Amino acid sequence: MGFARRAGQTALVESYSRPPLQVMRAIPDAAGCLCVYLLSPTGGVVQGDRYSIHIDVGEGSHALFTTQSATKVYRMPENCAEQTIQIDVERGAIFEFVPDAAILFADADLRQSIEITLHPGALALVYEIIMPGRLARGEHLRFSRYVNRLTVRDEAGLLLYDAADIEPARDNLNAIGRLENYACWGSAYLVGDLAAWNMNAAAFCEAHRDLLEREDAIGGLSPLYRNGLCARMLSQRLETIYTAFHDLRQIMRTRYLGLPHAPLRK
Repeated sequence: MGFARRAGQTALVESYSRPPLQVMRAIPDAAGCLCVYLLSPTGGVVQGDRYSIHIDVGEGSHALFTTQSATKVYRMPENCAEQTIQIDVERGAIFEFVPDAAILFADADLRQSIEITLHPGALALVYEIIMPGRLARGEHLRFSRYVNRLTVRDEAGLLLYDAADIEPARDNLNAIGRLENYACWGSAYLVGDLAAWNMNAAAFCEAHRDLLEREDAIGGLSPLYRNGLCARMLSQRLETIYTAFHDLRQIMRTRYLGLPHAPLRK
């Protein structure tokens, strides 16, 4: 996918997909952001799938990428599924990468790599939300393996590297400092040239720590070493993480970017 600024608006100028992925028609929201939904006609990720997603967000544009619903990652007894995502956010552009959760079924094995390049004045919001099994079927933490590597670079070099390699059969995931018997987890990252948008990461975290204070969850909001901040949350319910992260997103948009309120359509 390629986004560009055309006649004062963001336009989807390049779009190519083939099964098992399908890009739906782009829809602008009330804030002028162009929203693209990714659909999986096959119903989810299966053994042997190899996904490759490339997104270019052109200078001065504002785009959002999400999924129609949670991504189901099915049983994989003999092989894994892999997904590589490359995102380039050009000068002065804003990109929101906010997919719904990945649900890791029993024996699922998903390996994912996300690489983001930010140019001067660029800003990116990135979600990673995981439900480790279908709780109603007793599948909690019965997936085989989950690997995710998020790498973000700007003109000064490496900005963020966050890696997870999780195997429930090997790791005691309910130990103190890990899941501690919470059902699901999520991370949200706001990275880029925050100063260009009149944002200070430390001040933002201090002002909005209460956003992650939820009844059935624990969470934290912290500035990165430079040019970014990170929110992490453990919860008993996906909806709690969705609500907290979308509240964070709306505060970023309305209070700091000066955009009108525009809830994500789901």
